[in-house]
Amino acid sequence: MPQTDDRTDTVPDATLYEWQRRAQRHLTDLIEHGATNDLPPLLWTLAPNGNLIGTAAGVGFTPDLQRDTIRRWADHVDARVDVDYTTDGREELYAGWKDDERRTRGCFRATIFVHREGA
Repeated sequence: MPQTDDRTDTVPDATLYEWQRRAQRHLTDLIEHGATNDLPPLLWTLAPNGNLIGTAAGVGFTPDLQRDTIRRWADHVDARVDVDYTTDGREELYAGWKDDERRTRGCFRATIFVHREGA
């Protein structure tokens, strides 16, 4: 059964746990690989469907550091970074990826609150 984002699909709990265990093993390798390749640490989330989400957020993350962090991780897994500017002044960075060999997928993301002149 392929991994899915579609909440209308009924997926047995055993399958969700299988996807999470597979992603957890991959996350361990990503963290180790990030440390040995001098990539900035991310805040990691493991979704119920096994997706891994690495977020550049937290104390010490400036907007420039958030952009650089997402770009570096995306470059590392050959993912493209998409940028969206919202009407409420946010810059959203997103780089989706999948690893066919490990049968895992996820994204790197950041939300930057852009201060506009005159706002």
